[in-house]
Amino acid sequence: MNVIRPARTAPLLALALVAAALAGCGQKSAQPGAAGSSSPHLSSSAPAGTPSGTPRVSPSASAVAGPPGGPVPAGFEPQSVTFVSASEGWVLGTAPCTTKPCTSVVRTLNAGRTWQGIPAPAASLANSGQGQGVGALRFADSLDGFAYRPDLYVTHNGGSTWNQVRLPGAVGDLEAAHGVVYAAVRGSDSRERIYRTPASSDRWSLVAGLPASPPLPSGYLPGPGTITLHGSAAWIFIGGHLYATQTGTGWVQEPVPCGTFGVDSLAAYDTQRVTLLCAGSAGAGSSGKVVYSSDNGGASFTRVGQAPLGGIGGALAQPQPGRLFIATNSGATWIYASSNGGQTWQTALMLSDGGAGLTDFGFTTATQGVAVEGHPDIGSHLYMTRDSGKSWSRDRF
Repeated sequence: MNVIRPARTAPLLALALVAAALAGCGQKSAQPGAAGSSSPHLSSSAPAGTPSGTPRVSPSASAVAGPPGGPVPAGFEPQSVTFVSASEGWVLGTAPCTTKPCTSVVRTLNAGRTWQGIPAPAASLANSGQGQGVGALRFADSLDGFAYRPDLYVTHNGGSTWNQVRLPGAVGDLEAAHGVVYAAVRGSDSRERIYRTPASSDRWSLVAGLPASPPLPSGYLPGPGTITLHGSAAWIFIGGHLYATQTGTGWVQEPVPCGTFGVDSLAAYDTQRVTLLCAGSAGAGSSGKVVYSSDNGGASFTRVGQAPLGGIGGALAQPQPGRLFIATNSGATWIYASSNGGQTWQTALMLSDGGAGLTDFGFTTATQGVAVEGHPDIGSHLYMTRDSGKSWSRDRF
């Protein structure tokens, strides 16, 4: 994911969010409820999702796409995670090294049971998205990967090699689904615009039918959650408004029911079932969080319920029709869960980490989810669930 919204409240630490339906991180599985855009999920993503299209795979069905892999670098600290199936995923992070940059990428082919190191982009690890380097990772399929925020490095051979691609500005958010990649780019005029390319090439073009945002505040870079994807459908927050399409063309501005609250996150279970989190009235480590649902792709929303106050804002994930999750933080880090579409909530995970937050969060399938807690400067960990979010355990590299 792994969430920039109109007049949104303070985000989690680059929460990717992303969360949304299974169309996210890297390419996700084809089932409707995996994480939405390319995010830490199957490339909703994610992230920050998994698209519902068939992932591009290696030429030989018996061969592993990309490099063979080697040992995980000693002291590896994760920052961003992306899966393209329940078994195949990658993590971007860093490890102590003698020659900078120390950016590292590790890969799993067995759902995180074991990991191997593979080549990483020749770029520094950027935790805040400012300056130079990359801070997030999305794979669209087994071969096509994108390390970004604020710079962009791309691989089309599974991570064997990475090349820098220069878009007209800093990349704040990026998601892949259905063989297409979208990126939110802040230009030299401080305006945000949305670009798109086929996942297997670098033919980026400005997305027709979407406006540029008004000039953004100095130093502000839109982040995870600007883009949510599921199959060919997309939802984009730009210039304080929500735009949606079912096909990638013919964008429609949709209503945002948040009132005095800001939109903090959007999740899509499929092309029609969309959930929105509005947050506001922040103070003393808490904020109001109101959940709205749509069964017509965002054309209209209905208020469902209110999530717990603990944490400032949050990022949504929706791996099953009535199963929702919110990741948030303030003095601690929480994942809240709802089994009835957001009417009532329970705490699925609480980490007494001083509010380190989640830098990536989402679901790969209806039952498998991922989250990166903290960041390498202060210590970070990968958590996974394989039982629909009922329990979360730390994954070891």
